[in-house]
Amino acid sequence: MWIIAVTVLAIADLHCFHLFYIRFHIINSLLPIVAGAINGADWSYDYETQWPGVCTTGTQQSPINIMSREAVYDKHGAHIKGPLVFRGYKNVNASGENDGHTLKWTIEEDEIMPVISGGPLRGNYSFLQFHLHWLSEHAIDGMKYPMEIHFLHVKTGLSVEEALERPDGLAVVAVIAMVHSGEESEYALEELSSMLPQLINQHEKLPPSVIDLTRLFSPNMQSYYTYHGSLTTPQCQEVVTWIVLDTPLIISDTQYKLFSKVDVGGIDNYRSLQPVNRVIYRNSASLTFPSSLALIAALLNLTTTMSSIVSKGVCTFVNLKKRFWGKKVHDCSKTK
Repeated sequence: MWIIAVTVLAIADLHCFHLFYIRFHIINSLLPIVAGAINGADWSYDYETQWPGVCTTGTQQSPINIMSREAVYDKHGAHIKGPLVFRGYKNVNASGENDGHTLKWTIEEDEIMPVISGGPLRGNYSFLQFHLHWLSEHAIDGMKYPMEIHFLHVKTGLSVEEALERPDGLAVVAVIAMVHSGEESEYALEELSSMLPQLINQHEKLPPSVIDLTRLFSPNMQSYYTYHGSLTTPQCQEVVTWIVLDTPLIISDTQYKLFSKVDVGGIDNYRSLQPVNRVIYRNSASLTFPSSLALIAALLNLTTTMSSIVSKGVCTFVNLKKRFWGKKVHDCSKTK
């Protein structure tokens, strides 16, 4: 009996240990998932109200609808000090990736980083990566665009972790894109479109390759709106100086259709518009003035038109006199 009792207890203990091991294994395997949810590693554009960080509590969130008539023209240069200066963007060694939310290209660690300065920026900002959103995230005068390209920069001398703790830690240059047909519209995305078939699936990566970032620039890199806002993905830290170019880049319809095949968790990957509730500045280049030649041409045309009006007026007056004296009148419609 004693041997049987010991055997039964041993079996019971073994069974308990087995159950404990199973429970421990399950809990241990769930910890990374739970931690990921808490830290915002797992999020979706379909459930923005559940985004972590300050995404739902922040007061200066991005993107926004930029109303041109409400933007402050900084004619005295109090906020925008001089033109934007871009250095080193021509040939950049970067690796492409589908991270499940967007397509992004990140500069290699051992590369010399391109740098932006000037405009609303205080100091230099080093380029880290660019990524794409379709549709656009920002709107201008209520209008959305097919695509928006974000060039993410960190303040030179800071790590990303340090930059996320400072209100001026990051700078993002946003380029909006329009879709046109024609061979000339293939140029902007030509280098990227050949990579898209290899980035269709989530978490696919490509080896580094040299990319000419200037192909993705707006036709007018000095015409923009700028404001203080946030990252448009969790944790939505409000540490970004936004520079939103208002002259669209032209891309082709054929290239744009390729993005509908890319798996980023849905058919698009843009965040909803957020409350504006802050000052938006615009630089002088974003205001449309006629060129000198156009102004001269307009004045010449106005002069010619006024001269024609005066000549026809004189002709009509002379005809009145001729009718009074019974003389033959002229056809004023032929007067120039």
